[in-house]
Amino acid sequence: MTTRPALAFLASLIFSSFATAASLEDDTQRYIQIFSGDKNLHTDAAETLTWMGLSDTRLFDIIERRLLEDAAASQSDRNERKRVAWYIRSLGFSGQSKYEPTIRKFIGNPVYGKFAETALADLPRYSRWNPVISNRSSFDPKFSDDMNRYANILRSDDLLLLRVGAKRVYFDSKEDILLELLAQQLRANYARRDVSDDERVDSIAWMAKALGSSRNEKYTALLREVAGKADASTVRRHATEALQKYYGIRRQ
Repeated sequence: MTTRPALAFLASLIFSSFATAASLEDDTQRYIQIFSGDKNLHTDAAETLTWMGLSDTRLFDIIERRLLEDAAASQSDRNERKRVAWYIRSLGFSGQSKYEPTIRKFIGNPVYGKFAETALADLPRYSRWNPVISNRSSFDPKFSDDMNRYANILRSDDLLLLRVGAKRVYFDSKEDILLELLAQQLRANYARRDVSDDERVDSIAWMAKALGSSRNEKYTALLREVAGKADASTVRRHATEALQKYYGIRRQ
């Protein structure tokens, strides 16, 4: 049996080539290759579709077929369940309404229902987001393709998409260009009184959390400001926790 570290290593070998893909078509073809092959790599690949900006039905038709073939047979194995759940989520990342009927088949399913609900919510969002994420006219050749995608996300004015970008900073990259874009967005949004729904408030909270995770002293003043003045208590709390966790600063 292949171990998880080994799978992660194999996945890194495949995904590393995505950093220098020549075009959106190259990205699409590489994902088609992955999802046409070893299922052990599919979960990791599906997770990366969150920020790839791909919508091509040639790719997502393969994922849909995998989903329909494997859903019924996979429920007894935890890793298999996870893989199928990510197939469902992936159809949402496509932004293609043609997959809505397939996703709806899993609404109410005791194992996959919550993933189907999230995928349905994602469909119209990724229909708008994917062209923004994958827009190569704004790519800077000094940076990897992933870095450019993250930058595209963090230049957006959509708070829910900005949450995707904040999470990439938190989990993946602390490059200066991304931190600067994130700081600009946090500064522009933390005091907004027109944002009250939980998801958008959570997005701003993620900005504070991600910026704090950089441990860059340059941003302590902004985080102090957010901790003291943000309109939403959730945002104030995350900024306060970031100051304490990453800088050892307790709120006065």
